[in-house]
Amino acid sequence: MTVPITPDVERLVAGQKTVAGKIRVLAAAGYPRAEIARMLGKRYQHVRNVLEEPKAAKAAAQPALKGLAEGDAGAFVHDRPKTYRLEVKNGSVTLPPEVLEALGAGPDGVIVAELEGEFFKIISVQESVRRIQERLRPYGRPGVSVVDELIADRRREAAEDDRDDDEWRARNRRDD
Repeated sequence: MTVPITPDVERLVAGQKTVAGKIRVLAAAGYPRAEIARMLGKRYQHVRNVLEEPKAAKAAAQPALKGLAEGDAGAFVHDRPKTYRLEVKNGSVTLPPEVLEALGAGPDGVIVAELEGEFFKIISVQESVRRIQERLRPYGRPGVSVVDELIADRRREAAEDDRDDDEWRARNRRDD
């Protein structure tokens, strides 16, 4: 079953002379394989085979743009290999699958981002945890387990709650 191709998809695949080229461009734009297969009227296996080829990334390369204002070229390879052009649609940005993989997040995963002036940095959860641990390190006490302290605090709180409950019961007990 072929799905109608939207104008956005038509712009993305414009200039691609082969089905494989169209598949690679759509995948780089974040479209799932099954949706690419439906849009192009191809089998899922065909799409998978094209994307799993060892040379798929090199074959999808296009010349670097001289300037972004010169036109919409869809997915492109910049002179810096790890630079991506991302489009904002309805306030959302779709990250390429290889970026999600590098960050250790799947399509429904979690990542962390920092806004610093005009830079928006996307960080893996693991790196974010490492940074938090680094920031908190000066507050730790050598030889003291934070986990053991937390457990001890919870036990003290539970004991206080039990005492408060016993006192309340004693005050409110009715003599029968």
